[in-house]
Amino acid sequence: MTRNKQIRAVLLAALMVFSVFAGTIAFSGSAAATAETLPDQTVTEGEEVTIPVTVNSTGSENNTTVWVDSDGNNVLNESELNATNTSYNPDGEQVVQVTLDTSNLGPDTYTIYAIETAGKTVPSSNFEAQGTLTVEAAAPTDDGENPELLSAVHYDSSDGPVLELSFSEGVTNLDGNITVLDDGDDVTEDVVADVSDPVSQTNDGQVVIQTSDVFTSDDLEVELNGVTDNVGNEVDEGLDGDNRAEITVATVTASTGDVDAYQGENVAISSGVEDIDQDIEIESDDSEDDNEGYRFSGSTGDTSAVFIFSTENREIERYNYTVGSASSGDIDGNIDVRDLGLEVTVDDLNVTTDESIEGTVSANAGGRDLEIQLLDSDDDDVETIDATLNGQGEFDYEFDATDLDADDYTVEVTDSGSGVTVTSDTVTVREAADGRADFAENVVTDHRGDVVAIPLTLSNTDEATVTIGSDDQGYQANVSVEDGNDDGEVILLWDSSQSTNDDAEAVFDVDDSDDEILTGNDGQTEVTQTTGDLIDAGDYDLEIRTGLTATEDNADNVGTLVLEEGGVQTVATWTAPNSEDFSELEDVTEALENGNITQDDQIAYGDKVVVQIVAPGLEGTVGAEGDETLDDFFDTANGYGDSYQLIVNQTNPGPNRDPKTLNVSEASVIADGNNDTYFVVFNSETIDAEREEDDDGVWTGDGTAVDTEDDDAYQVNFTMVGEDDVSTDSTALVDDDSTMTAEYSNVEAEHDFDMDPVNVTNAESQTISGTSNVAPGSELTIRVRSDGDTQPRFLKTATVYVSENGTFSGDFDFSEQSVGDTFTATVRGGVADEVEVDGNVGEAVEETTTTEETTTTTEETTTTTEETTTEETTTEETTTEATTEETTTESQTPGFGVVVALVALVAAALLAIRRD
Repeated sequence: MTRNKQIRAVLLAALMVFSVFAGTIAFSGSAAATAETLPDQTVTEGEEVTIPVTVNSTGSENNTTVWVDSDGNNVLNESELNATNTSYNPDGEQVVQVTLDTSNLGPDTYTIYAIETAGKTVPSSNFEAQGTLTVEAAAPTDDGENPELLSAVHYDSSDGPVLELSFSEGVTNLDGNITVLDDGDDVTEDVVADVSDPVSQTNDGQVVIQTSDVFTSDDLEVELNGVTDNVGNEVDEGLDGDNRAEITVATVTASTGDVDAYQGENVAISSGVEDIDQDIEIESDDSEDDNEGYRFSGSTGDTSAVFIFSTENREIERYNYTVGSASSGDIDGNIDVRDLGLEVTVDDLNVTTDESIEGTVSANAGGRDLEIQLLDSDDDDVETIDATLNGQGEFDYEFDATDLDADDYTVEVTDSGSGVTVTSDTVTVREAADGRADFAENVVTDHRGDVVAIPLTLSNTDEATVTIGSDDQGYQANVSVEDGNDDGEVILLWDSSQSTNDDAEAVFDVDDSDDEILTGNDGQTEVTQTTGDLIDAGDYDLEIRTGLTATEDNADNVGTLVLEEGGVQTVATWTAPNSEDFSELEDVTEALENGNITQDDQIAYGDKVVVQIVAPGLEGTVGAEGDETLDDFFDTANGYGDSYQLIVNQTNPGPNRDPKTLNVSEASVIADGNNDTYFVVFNSETIDAEREEDDDGVWTGDGTAVDTEDDDAYQVNFTMVGEDDVSTDSTALVDDDSTMTAEYSNVEAEHDFDMDPVNVTNAESQTISGTSNVAPGSELTIRVRSDGDTQPRFLKTATVYVSENGTFSGDFDFSEQSVGDTFTATVRGGVADEVEVDGNVGEAVEETTTTEETTTTTEETTTTTEETTTEETTTEETTTEATTEETTTESQTPGFGVVVALVALVAAALLAIRRD
């Protein structure tokens, strides 16, 4: 017999032994008794039961086993409840007692068997006596928890329209204790189909009420009084202080097949009113373009048969849904979400009691029935119009305001078929009387030189006139405004940097383009007194009047304008990836939020430098009334170089060299005018530079052109020039020079890996990481490519981003690679050069428990087995005292049993074969 055949024979014999150990349980002992009768028993759930078994003694022992055939296969299995008596009476027929603990048996009637087990092998279909064991449910116990109403859903089920109430547990005392309300009114008799027998508890905790129809009101509530659990605890969770809960209304039901729903509708997904605890899967239909990639996994709930899919915040597209098990991957149907396009407009948001509230309702479908309600400020229904959209999908409505109280009103429109509701803007109704204009803020504060926003409120009028300053204060102007969109508000903009200008169109503006400055014959807008220089800091009078005439008295209200001294408050340097494109303030704000602009004075050469300047008093001069890109920031006609100036000058020119000066006029400037902040952005490498010779750091364009370098250091200086230093042709924005500086250095851009070589294991989620000094937010690519003799070849890539602390990392799956495979890891991206290192794949190390054991034996085989077992077993041949090394094992098998015996048997057999 060959060696391989010997091994196979030994293994086959071992497996036969293993099958005997694993497949049978033997009850040993000599033949003793025969079970003859087994009486039926009844026990309360969780209690022990002692069963008398009549046996006939046939031997010197008595071993009788009773078992509960819980799986109904007439065979005693090892997992089934069983017990064996140990008493013995050698004198003929006797009764033995067998005790069973029913703690793990639920209420039911079970078949029980008795068998004399001495010498018999189990499992076996043999039995000698048979009976029944009835386990009755234990009386309910009070867990001290009050039941909770989890949901109340009204929808059209497969059994007709229903109201389902889902509770946290079974409830009782339902009849007469459930009330349906609509906007606080009892509508139970209208809603419930059969008031005499309305309620059924289809499943424990699921109460289903048949309704006469599906009611689309969004004010439906359910009120519970006296509903309790089985031990009398009353429902109080899930209810408000009046024992009420909102009812969710679904106007569309999906069970199988396709349905349409208008955006805003609730869709009830249910396979049947009795099918509780069903899995629900919803996902965007991949076959449609531009879908939102939505996916949801959930369920109807333990005591509910319906899941509500709200389309209010979902995109207009098709969704696939599955009810129940999704293992087959079948789609139960589609929900096609469409846009009803229901809109309501109001022609005039400010009306008086001698006018009407008028407007238009429109939708993307004609012939739709509508309910149009006029609601007051308490949301009470003042008047309702039942309407139908015409063939064009429109309806013009009108509410007479002559009988209305002065109040705020809204128009609410509900599509009767879908329940989709829209609400208009607020309409203010006032008593027909004289109008009034006012300041929204009695004290307005800003800096001289800035564009001052003065908010106005207008009541019962669209026109007002504002006076700024007075003759005694050295400046005075009048400006008439019109509320063009009837929102009762106008924000007047006054450019204080133009205090020397008498051209009203250059001085005044409005924040909202719907509003208007009225000039010429339309209104009294004029600058009656200008200043010689920029207006001084100080307090100035404000007056406002209804109408278009600025009279000397009868002002509707007065206020104060406080102008403070401007100046440079902050200059700071930040950095951003060169790939970032900043064309408007929104780009800068988003980059700041995402960490793609970070404050730094070490700029990777090639990345962008962002200089942040906070300078109140500059807004008007540079034209930064709002949030915009300033193309004229460096325009000398605006005063650049005289009224204000930005200089970026080298601080480390080296010996016998003039410092470099940067041409900052190449930079882009983005303004956040409302916050007096300006972002100056340029590339640290490509910006023009020259050697300045005048020792003033000012770019002239006449110096020697030079390149910037990766070890340059610079000082940033921003100055607003005081009155004594500006030329006669410019306006000083501050009394005295105001200057702030910051410094930054160019550094060579570099990437580094954290390991060289990179070591990974043949497993998933292997991290390859490193550091970089390029701007945080820079996009990098890590590429891992096999090299050497590695087979099969592989290539892995990951896109990563530099974090704010200068690190990057990517996760790779090496589970398909072999131990010993080699590769090259490369990182590239940003403004740094590509970096490459070698890499190796090592053996995966799992979380293990390592135990040292010393075994002394004179046997021929030493086997080390710990509380965990690996795929490899260590076997050492020895005939003397042996000490085992550490053994690392992976999967846990408690005890020393059948498997260990088999391993020992196989090891001994193989050892014998080797010795042969």
